[in-house]
Amino acid sequence: MNATPQALDQLKKALNSEENPLAGIRISSQQGCCGPALQMAVTEKASIGDKVIIIESINFFISPQAEDLIEGVTVDYGPDGFKLNGMKKSGGCC
Repeated sequence: MNATPQALDQLKKALNSEENPLAGIRISSQQGCCGPALQMAVTEKASIGDKVIIIESINFFISPQAEDLIEGVTVDYGPDGFKLNGMKKSGGCC
């Protein structure tokens, strides 16, 4: 997993509002109508089983279900918000 400078800047802003210096961004997976969907959220700490990745002092907590999905993904930020580039597709949408 990688992150663009724009994404890192926005994530740092979100984490600066947290009082816990160990807080981070948790990336988890839920089943969507067309396959797995990834979600990002600010969280106080990693959950049991999470893989921890640190990119430019930002803690990313990756749920076990999301690990394979984020392999090779780049987190980006633009006018429409955050985007995960390079995600593996699971087929067509319903």
